Formats: sequence, structure tokens, C-alpha cells
Amino acid sequence: MAGADERITAVRAADVEKTRRRPAPEPPQWWIEYGIGVRRTPERVHTGDCRMGSRGRPTTAQSVRELLLTVPEVVACPLCRPDSELGLLDT
Repeated sequence: MAGADERITAVRAADVEKTRRRPAPEPPQWWIEYGIGVRRTPERVHTGDCRMGSRGRPTTAQSVRELLLTVPEVVACPLCRPDSELGLLDT
């Protein structure tokens, strides 16, 4: 049994080292924050590096632009200001 335990330990250590070397994935450039509930409708849009909100999915700049211009219930995050970054508002 000692040989099997040693092998398991070695494999786990190799996995940890492999994970440590792997670079972190790039954050998305834009994301949409969704509400709570059955429908989970879009509520707010953010730039990719914003840390406000927690229920989101990555998206494109075009999707963010469309949501801000066509869905009155969707607002731009007041912290990261994606509307300004997209040129929808003058800063």
C-alpha cells in the first residue's frame, strides 16, 4: 500500500504544479449582470475588470451597447461606467 500512496501523492503534486504554472484566463472585456428569479433578466452591464455584482456572463461590446440603448430597465454600472467607455456618454 505504501507504493500506491506514494504514487497518488506524486500525481497530486504534479497536478498542483501544472495548475500553478497555467496562467489565469483573461477576464472578459464586457459582462452582463442578471437578476435573481426564474426569468433572470439583464439588470446591469459592466466592463470586464469591474468587480461589482456577482451574477454575470461575458458578452460583447455590441451586446452591451444594444442593451443600454434599447432596454430601459438595464443600467450601466456607476463604478466602471461602460456607457462612457463605449462612447455613449461624454465623460
